[in-house]
Amino acid sequence: MNIGNLVWNVYHGGLRFGTITGKELDAKGWAHFTVDWHDDGIYDDAMKWMNKLRNTDDHKRLYRADELTLVSSEHLAKAIASHTPHFRSRTPEIPVC
Repeated sequence: MNIGNLVWNVYHGGLRFGTITGKELDAKGWAHFTVDWHDDGIYDDAMKWMNKLRNTDDHKRLYRADELTLVSSEHLAKAIASHTPHFRSRTPEIPVC
């Protein structure tokens, strides 16, 4: 993994996407990364709520290499493009009483 790579991570079932912005190695040789997360409001809101309950600042800033997975932006774009026709062709749901 390198600076500039697109990665994903899951937090409590929520899929997060971000770009690696920094890398450092610890004494044991583990790589830790800083990530600029994209459209991450759900995670941010969860952290604000938890920090308020605990009176702390537990917003995670460094991620070990095993907590992140590389993703190809081209693959992601193709997956979204393939999904779009299915979404547009759906018939409206009719509520059942």
